[in-house]
Amino acid sequence: MPLLPQHENNSMNNNNQHPFPTHYLYWTDDEVQILLRGTMGQTKAREVRAGIGLVVREFSSSFLTEHSKNKGVSQITAVLSRSFGDAAGRDLDGKGRMLVPLVDMLNHDGEDPNVHWTWHVGEGDEDKIAEGKGDIAVTTLRDVKGGEELLKCYGWRPAWDIASSYGFVPELKNERWECTVIPLFPAVLDLAPDAIPTPSEMARGATSLDLLLETNYGPLVKAVIAAVNAANEIEARQKMNGATDDDDGAVDEDRPEQLNRLEVVSLFRSPPQGTADEFAFQRRQPCVVVGTKIQSSDCDTNNHHHHRHAIESILPAFRAAASAISQLRSNHQSSSTDESSPIEASQMAMAAASLDKHIDWDKQALNLIKEGMKDRLQTLVDDGKTADAWLSKQNGATGIDDVDNQHRQFRAGVARDVRGVEMNVLNTLQKTAIEW
Repeated sequence: MPLLPQHENNSMNNNNQHPFPTHYLYWTDDEVQILLRGTMGQTKAREVRAGIGLVVREFSSSFLTEHSKNKGVSQITAVLSRSFGDAAGRDLDGKGRMLVPLVDMLNHDGEDPNVHWTWHVGEGDEDKIAEGKGDIAVTTLRDVKGGEELLKCYGWRPAWDIASSYGFVPELKNERWECTVIPLFPAVLDLAPDAIPTPSEMARGATSLDLLLETNYGPLVKAVIAAVNAANEIEARQKMNGATDDDDGAVDEDRPEQLNRLEVVSLFRSPPQGTADEFAFQRRQPCVVVGTKIQSSDCDTNNHHHHRHAIESILPAFRAAASAISQLRSNHQSSSTDESSPIEASQMAMAAASLDKHIDWDKQALNLIKEGMKDRLQTLVDDGKTADAWLSKQNGATGIDDVDNQHRQFRAGVARDVRGVEMNVLNTLQKTAIEW
C-alpha cells in the first residue's frame, strides 16, 4: 500500500484530498524528482516524505477503515504547517509541539512582522510548560493601522525549509537572510589533472576521472568537520592569548545563529557529463551551507560585508577539503600499488587553521568555492530548463484532471521560487568571490 496521498482523477474527491496542495506530501514522485531537481528543496522533500511515510505505516487497519489515508495525512500536514514551539522556536520540553487556535492563523513575514507571541507560565514554572499549560499572548511590535493584516515571523529558516513546512517561499520585499549550498568536493575528482590522454585513449573514451570518490565522501566529510573544529579551537586559544584581533564581532550581529556553525548537507544531483554511462543515477554530493543577505532590486543597502563574512565563514572547511584533495592526488600519483596512503587529518587541520605557510590554502579554497558556485549555478539553470520542459509536456497531456493540473502549477511555482532563491544567493556571493 502506498504510504503517501494518492492522486485520483476525480474533481470532487480532489477538492477534499488536497487541502494543502503545495505541501511536499502532496507532490507526486515525478514532481519531486523533476520540478525540484538540483535544489536543496528536493533533499528536504525526500526527508519529509520519508519521515511521514513511516508514520502512516503505523496507522492501524481499524483507523484506515474509519478514516481514509489521505485524510489522515491531511491532518498530519495541518499539524506540521500550523504547530509551533516556544519563543525560541523549540518544541515544548522536547516532547511535542502545540496548536493554538486563532494564533495559528497568523501569516508569516520574516522582514517586517507587526506582532509577536510569547508563552506565559509564571516565573520559573517549567513544569507548566511540560504539561502544556499557560497563556499565549500576542502583542504588536509597532503601530498597526485599522484593516492591516497581522503578521508574525515564524522564525528564520531557509526558503527550502519554509517550503517543506508551509508550502510557500516568502516574497522578497526588501532584504533578508537566505542561504544556499556549495559542493565541498567536485562532483567528479580528476586525480591526475595534468595527464593528457593519447588520441587512441580519447577515442576509446578513456578518462583519468575517479568515479569512486562518492564512496569516500562519508570519511572525508567527517575529516573536514573535525579539521574545522580543531581550527576553531586554535583560533579561540589565539584570541584568549591576544594573538589575533577580534574586530569584526559586531559586523553580522543580526546574522541567524544557524549560519554561525558549519553545516554539511547532502545534495542529490544528476550524474555529471562523462559519467552517466557508468553511473546512470542521481549522485549524493556533500555541500556546505552558506548564507548572506539578499535584497530586492528596490533595496539600495550595501551588504558587501555580509557577503564577505559569508565566504570567510566557510573558508576553513574548503581549506581542509583542498588539503584532502591534494593528498588524494599526491597519493594517487606516487603510489605504485593498488593500496593508497591514508589522508592525514592533521594536515587538513593545519590547512583549515592556516598554519601551513608553505601552501596558499586560501587560494586553493577560493578556487574550490568559485568552481563549486559555477557548477551549482549551471546545474540549477539546466535542471530548471528540464523542469519547465517536463511541465509544458504535462500541460499538453490529455486525461489530466483540471484540479490536479492547477495544483501542479502551484507546486511548479514553489519549485521555481526555491530554485530562484538559491540562484540569488549564489550569484550574490559569486561576485564577492571573484573580487576577493
